[in-house]
Amino acid sequence: MKVHSFHCESPEELKKMVLEQYPAFQPTLAVVFCSSGQDINAIRSVFNALAIDLVGCTTAGEIADAQLYEQSIVVMLLAIDRSFYRVLLETFDAQGVGPTAEALGKQAVAAFKHPGGIMLTGGLTIDAELVIESLRKGAGKSIPMYGGMAGDDLEMRETIIFDNVTVSSQGLLLLVLDTDHVSLQGVAVSGWEPIGGVNTITKAEGNIIYTINDERAYDVFIRYFGLSEEDVLISIQTNYPLQIYKEGGYSVLRSPIVVNDKDGSITLSASVKEGEKFRFSSSPGFEVIDMAISKFQDFHQKVADADALILFSCKGRHGAFGPLLEDEVNGIFREWKKPMIGFLSYGEFGDTGEGRCEFHNSTCSLAILKEK
Repeated sequence: MKVHSFHCESPEELKKMVLEQYPAFQPTLAVVFCSSGQDINAIRSVFNALAIDLVGCTTAGEIADAQLYEQSIVVMLLAIDRSFYRVLLETFDAQGVGPTAEALGKQAVAAFKHPGGIMLTGGLTIDAELVIESLRKGAGKSIPMYGGMAGDDLEMRETIIFDNVTVSSQGLLLLVLDTDHVSLQGVAVSGWEPIGGVNTITKAEGNIIYTINDERAYDVFIRYFGLSEEDVLISIQTNYPLQIYKEGGYSVLRSPIVVNDKDGSITLSASVKEGEKFRFSSSPGFEVIDMAISKFQDFHQKVADADALILFSCKGRHGAFGPLLEDEVNGIFREWKKPMIGFLSYGEFGDTGEGRCEFHNSTCSLAILKEK
């Protein structure tokens, strides 16, 4: 599979750089991640004019090869047989994201015997845990899947997905790959360490926690970390994800996205269940960057061959690490030295090593594509 990745600052520069690839390289598929401040329709028109299939979303930061960018556009062009993939985009209405995700799961297994997927979600209030559960239900099995929730440069107003036909702030976009022809492997790494004792979610509805240990969730956060009410939201979003313990004996991170001092609730980026146990996490030290790179190095020993890399890194990691996040991006790129794009997301999909796709926060999830 021939692949080319690049960064640009505008749709006009994008058009020029794509046309420079012709006629020697005529891609069939483009993956595009861009700032919400970019002209999405102008970006789409570039690929529509050349009959290049398109999948993309808005971001909270962009990644191209070893570099981290802001307010820009990053592009991956792939020359891949069109029979090896499907682009599925579905919007959802008042019925919610569950039935939409289930329908995508059914379409994925109908398209290929052994599907894998790159998932992008548009919408600030999507219950990403429900997306995973419903897609698995529709497919009738767990399928390899990596991806991220679109961002909007931390404006927290509207996150968008798009393909050649549709632009949506309430939708799911799944690039389905035939893994009999295109290998899809990856790993998700966080590095956040749990602190304190085990807590119990005692009242919750969907992704809203009302009480922890039978106390108002908001009050528990304030007291536990000694936070002032003025800066509580940015503090808990960036530094204090919950490590939720799952039945399989592993944990996943869930970051708060909304706090409500009136009813005492904390809204997470994905649903939880009453009775689930968790421990708080604190912002890790900068040595976690080295630890994360080490884990990707270990994964490189298992999966050495790649045609393309797609990286989904949580915006919360950027808030915690600042410019040092570039060291992590650079460290990952150096391992494979193959075309890579990615973006800073509001949540990540990936496998932390349990052989099962889960939704994560404050995590770095890498997808590796290789044509067989």
